[in-house]
Amino acid sequence: MLDQVIIAEQTFGIHLKHVHGDEWRSLNGCPFCGDGGKGSASDRFRVFTGAKPRYWCRKCGKTGFLDEARQLTESEKLEARIRALEQKAVEHERRMTRLEQLQATSPHLAYHRRLLRDEAAMEYWFSEGMTPETINHYHLGYCDRCPTDNEGRASYTIPVESNGRLWNIRHRLIGGDPGDKYRPHMAGLPTVLFNADYLREAEPARILIVEGEKKSIIAAQSGFANVGIMGKSGFLREWVPKFERFARVYVALDPDATQNAAQLARLFGERGRVVLLPAKFDDLIVKYGAGAEDIEGFLASAVPFSKVEV
Repeated sequence: MLDQVIIAEQTFGIHLKHVHGDEWRSLNGCPFCGDGGKGSASDRFRVFTGAKPRYWCRKCGKTGFLDEARQLTESEKLEARIRALEQKAVEHERRMTRLEQLQATSPHLAYHRRLLRDEAAMEYWFSEGMTPETINHYHLGYCDRCPTDNEGRASYTIPVESNGRLWNIRHRLIGGDPGDKYRPHMAGLPTVLFNADYLREAEPARILIVEGEKKSIIAAQSGFANVGIMGKSGFLREWVPKFERFARVYVALDPDATQNAAQLARLFGERGRVVLLPAKFDDLIVKYGAGAEDIEGFLASAVPFSKVEV
């Protein structure tokens, strides 16, 4: 299988990342149309290393069998890269327009004020382990008619703020399906890290990467400098340089995401460690009563990515 991956990379001038099974995705966009999908890691151009290895772009529809593909010329590779850069420029302009709209209206402050007037909504955040100080610090809120929902259901809100700016608002839809519970305030906003201020302000000895905003908040409330990613595959490779000043990077994802955690820790080389938790980070603290010393014990037992059994 790896031989076919190497052949595909050499043929198309791209780098591939394993998705699952025999499926791989390009980290450099489509070599034919230049489309780069979301962020720096494209989800459009795929290579399948099965019995008959093939490729397929979900954007332009280009498809074929790997053993019949000719090697792209340097000129063709350059043209694809130029197209990808042009598209990124267009996407960046659209994201900035959306971001400017969000920052101009600052709806997260209205949601926060609404929360403070609603005793039942406040009780929800208390039940999730948040203290009043944490609720105020993060401007946690309540929206009685969520703008992301056609049915007009309510949502709890978590603003994504860093460097004094609002980047997104995550809505936790009340009554939403498990796979559709968390929604961005609007489409087209940039993908960012939660609690990103820690990248500039935390002591350089270590930082944690956890999965989700609530876990990130609970970790911070418990005294652990961390950033949160939006889902177990929500880390962008372009963020790696932001962690250069940290001597150790602990990846503490959910127990069912060990393979993802190992892949993420690998990006940091010898500095990366995988934290093997028996439960979700926030559940350990809120539901099972783990204290800072208990969490320190899990960090002390963290292992290099190469020693993770998956």
